Amino acid sequence: MKKKFNRIKRQRIILIGVLLTGLVTLDFIFTSTSMEPGTFKAESDFDVISGATTKVGVVPSDYSELSNPVSRTVNPTYDQIEEMVRKAIELQGGLDWIVSKGDNVLIKVNLVGADSPSGQGENTDVRVVKALIKIIDELTEGDVEIVVAEGTARTNDDPTKDNSVWDNSGYRDLLTDPYLEGIDLSLLNLNQSLGDMVEVDLGSKGTSAKQGTLYHVHKAQLEADVYIAVPVLKIHDTGITNVLKLQVGTAPGCWYGYNKATGTTHSPGIYHDVDQRIWTTEAIVDLSTIADIDFVVVDAIMCLDSYKTYRGDNQVRMNTIIASNDPVAVDHVAARLFCLNPDDIAHITLAEKIGLGTNDPDKIHVKGATIEEVRKKVQQNLAEDGLFGQSNRTWLLSQAFEGTSVETDYIENEAELEPVAGENGWSESVYFFDDRIDLLSYYGGESDIVSYAFSYFYSPEAKTAELWLGTHEGIEVFINGDMVYHYYSLNSSFNDSERGGRVKDINILQGENRLLVKTLNRYGDYSFTLNICDKESSTIQNGNRVAGLKFYTKSAYVGNREKIDDTSGEVLSAYPNPASKLVTILMKAEVAPGTPATVNIYSVNGQLIRSLFNQDIHSTPCRIEWNLENEYGVRVPAGVYLCVARFGNQTETIRIAVE
Repeated sequence: MKKKFNRIKRQRIILIGVLLTGLVTLDFIFTSTSMEPGTFKAESDFDVISGATTKVGVVPSDYSELSNPVSRTVNPTYDQIEEMVRKAIELQGGLDWIVSKGDNVLIKVNLVGADSPSGQGENTDVRVVKALIKIIDELTEGDVEIVVAEGTARTNDDPTKDNSVWDNSGYRDLLTDPYLEGIDLSLLNLNQSLGDMVEVDLGSKGTSAKQGTLYHVHKAQLEADVYIAVPVLKIHDTGITNVLKLQVGTAPGCWYGYNKATGTTHSPGIYHDVDQRIWTTEAIVDLSTIADIDFVVVDAIMCLDSYKTYRGDNQVRMNTIIASNDPVAVDHVAARLFCLNPDDIAHITLAEKIGLGTNDPDKIHVKGATIEEVRKKVQQNLAEDGLFGQSNRTWLLSQAFEGTSVETDYIENEAELEPVAGENGWSESVYFFDDRIDLLSYYGGESDIVSYAFSYFYSPEAKTAELWLGTHEGIEVFINGDMVYHYYSLNSSFNDSERGGRVKDINILQGENRLLVKTLNRYGDYSFTLNICDKESSTIQNGNRVAGLKFYTKSAYVGNREKIDDTSGEVLSAYPNPASKLVTILMKAEVAPGTPATVNIYSVNGQLIRSLFNQDIHSTPCRIEWNLENEYGVRVPAGVYLCVARFGNQTETIRIAVE
């Protein structure tokens, strides 16, 4: 049944011919006749229900349920790796619902270095693939055809020839391995030949306007009943290269060139950087859509930091196998194993947005070892994309105002704005496809204008964070009504945090925060980048978005939030009080940085209702919001509650009335 379903699904992708996805035209004050296609899109046009609950198996070599656990500091044997692969697949739910007798199974691996032996971290460890082949053969009782495939970046990299990537990485040895004797197994170069290439039209599923909706891939990829990705986990200039990034290898070199961005007489190549616009994310997501990945087994035995190739000092031994049927969830977990924020990696967030999988940690159930037990802090890529987490890409945008300075208030009481999508001159929620929020395209190329961009963000804790910012001209940034950054110079070169530009300490609240950006366009480069990042003591991971921080454009609290008086002498205060929907608690005290503090809500009888705050505080005042719900997300009944704050040796209590 699954075999038939897969064929129907892939045939549908091949046969559907749809015009290029058009940009949604909103009611802007300016219209554009020269807009770069694919710059932005209305958030509502991502008509996908994504984020289903999923499982990911994580098995390190020292996992206690293995028969022979071994330290994560030594090179495991083949038998140990095979057991790790089996256990990770078992924890995820097995392969019997993925692979059936009579199937053609294509295993897509990652082969990069011609001189890199298996297990060095540059190419997928052949031992992981060997174990997977054996497991599939056993499951199908030998009634299966298995093809190990890759499209390397090298011209005519023939798997049958000596000194090829296939030869030096050990893959040719699989064909004569006595352990795999009798298995219908072959190796395939996805780059060859032109006669084996099939055109695929993604239609409305395509995300890369620059590439268009048409792609070419090897027919074997589309004819396979089951497609299994087996990447090796590495750092790259896209953040990480793992499951999704692996699919760039399915773009055939005979069609797109060697490397895939160089182009041929058939194609200009797979677009990467064009006119200051990075298109890699969309290409990764489009090729992942075509791949229609059924299952993933990640080789995280020996990984690489800094870059995708071995450079002598960038090996990171993780001794871990990851398995799941959800490629987005696997990339999410893999990023966190490297102590990176998945929300900083554009191809992960875009893949979820179009429905390829789950990026929500609350819906990803890790089976086996925990992420905290396995993770290691690694060196990010030294290219500019790797030094700066993903800019917030979803905004409400105001109308454009004629002006030559951001120091003028173009909207009354601007710092306290809480706009509603589609009302009072504000746009619907708009998603930008690049870290640079390209307002020039949005507003149609006009000069001498000022506009506003607005977003909320949720933070799981109150803390001092870093505002990472890039801009070309004048800009002001407000958080919760306070101006936290301004830049009034004009006609400078674009100076962004990707290149070590503007970074500033800011204080953010636990819960919902308001973010407003006011920008000026006088000379043409009307764009900015912005992220809110953890303060990082180690330079190898600067620019990670605050863990758990989420940007969004619609709040349940609009019109119910009151400004609290920061100038009062009270150590603990709350407003509004009585409260009907939301109460803001202000805690002020002179404390040493790093003082532990808690804020809890109790009934008048002393029963704990909700723990609101439990962390070290580094600066005051601290603002904490309570949405009048208990620990189980249920609104509390009307009545009087006690708010108790403890910091250092001091305890303060106030009463909060709930209407």
